[in-house]
Amino acid sequence: MLTRFIGGAVACAGAAGVLSAQAPTAASQPAKAASTAITADVGSPLVTAPPKPAPLIPPSAFPGTAVAVPIPAQQATPPKPAAATPAVPATPAKPAAAPAVTAAAPAPLTPSSDLLANGACGAVACPPPDCKVCCDPCGPPGRMWIDAGYWYGTITGQNVPPLATAAPPGTPRTQAGALGQPGTSILYPNGKVNDDGRSGFYLNAGIWLDDCHKCGIEGNFFFLGTSRDRFVAGSDGSQIISRPFFNTALGINDIQLVSFPGILAGSVTINSQSSFIGGGVNMVKNLCCTPCGRFDLLLGYSYLNLEDEINIQEDLTSLPGQTNVPAGTRFLVRDNFRTTNTFNGVNIGFAAERRRGHWFFGARGGVALGNTHQEVDIDGSTTITPPGGVPQTYSGGLLTQPSNIGHYERDRFSAVPWFGLKVGLQVTPRIRTYVGYDFMYFGNVLRAGDQIDLRVNPTQIPPRTAGVTGPAFPVFTPKETGAAINAIRFGIEARY
Repeated sequence: MLTRFIGGAVACAGAAGVLSAQAPTAASQPAKAASTAITADVGSPLVTAPPKPAPLIPPSAFPGTAVAVPIPAQQATPPKPAAATPAVPATPAKPAAAPAVTAAAPAPLTPSSDLLANGACGAVACPPPDCKVCCDPCGPPGRMWIDAGYWYGTITGQNVPPLATAAPPGTPRTQAGALGQPGTSILYPNGKVNDDGRSGFYLNAGIWLDDCHKCGIEGNFFFLGTSRDRFVAGSDGSQIISRPFFNTALGINDIQLVSFPGILAGSVTINSQSSFIGGGVNMVKNLCCTPCGRFDLLLGYSYLNLEDEINIQEDLTSLPGQTNVPAGTRFLVRDNFRTTNTFNGVNIGFAAERRRGHWFFGARGGVALGNTHQEVDIDGSTTITPPGGVPQTYSGGLLTQPSNIGHYERDRFSAVPWFGLKVGLQVTPRIRTYVGYDFMYFGNVLRAGDQIDLRVNPTQIPPRTAGVTGPAFPVFTPKETGAAINAIRFGIEARY
């Protein structure tokens, strides 16, 4: 019995010694203790990767020991909290623990195109706005867009010389309505003509050629409706109405009667109009893109067309007091001036946009450089119908004579600066509305009113019963000016 007791005690002591040799401690196994500490932290909530099983301990790591079991460190530790806890504080603060900290760091957030589409720009962390990094894709959202708006604006009016005057009753015939004479009042024009507000339309559409929305192409079209101004003055002969001019033969201000007591009854009608249209195509290249804005370069082709016209018509009937023609003789006099300015050139500009929440602010500007083809058409006629006779038509009216009638054209280099501003609201992820202002200055243009020459050699006035004597007036001398376009735009933009 004593022998069995002693043998059992020796066997238990041997087994305890073997187990003690396998248990990791800070004193005897420092390297393996660090490894065990890392393995014990694999399940930490700071680590994003899923827990991995601890590596198996090969039997060869403990030569001569028959009880080495290849199990994970967690399983080798007795299932008691007190046994697992010492391994964590026992781990020395060494760089070996750094991989666990690095792996636990959350990945940086990147901007979301969906957030940008919903107008929540800046709601997430984005790269620094240093013009070298852009949101993907560069906003606003949508690969294709169409921007249509109602345009309401004005164009610089035409400068038109006095074309119709009046004088109080009793004024002598030689002074009735002549410029500079006492009592003369100008009936038309009263300032510039065709400078009133008019409605129009603006359209811009385009498509991005790359997925990042940094290179694209756009086209635009715009116009302001035709401005028309009409003036009519007439009398049965009881009032004094005249058309003024400068008599080059006498060197004085003179008049052609429209209505004068006992001499002439009639009316004068003056129609003036102006129209503007334009468009172009641009390549769009992004130069700077941030989560909440962009800056683009525009390079392309620009087209503009500005047309003006002034037409003057008289319908006159001689009265018994007229001495040089039979009473009842009818005169139809017509003067017409028309100008066309067509611009073709290269457009260089920029487009910028800044977004904040559901609001956005946009700006565009640049200059178009190219050629303006100028055309001027001057024409006139006089038709005289004696009582019961056959009408006879002559070339020339009053301010249009053989000396200036004709078609003229030439080319001039022009610079057309332009810019636009707008502020709007993101209504839905794909629809925006806005209000804006647009400005353009079309230089080196010919306006119809500027081409009217009030100097007239009366010997050219039909029916020209005698030969023309003296200098030939009026003459065509092109007078250039500029036209400014100012417009307010109310638009809606859709992107897909």
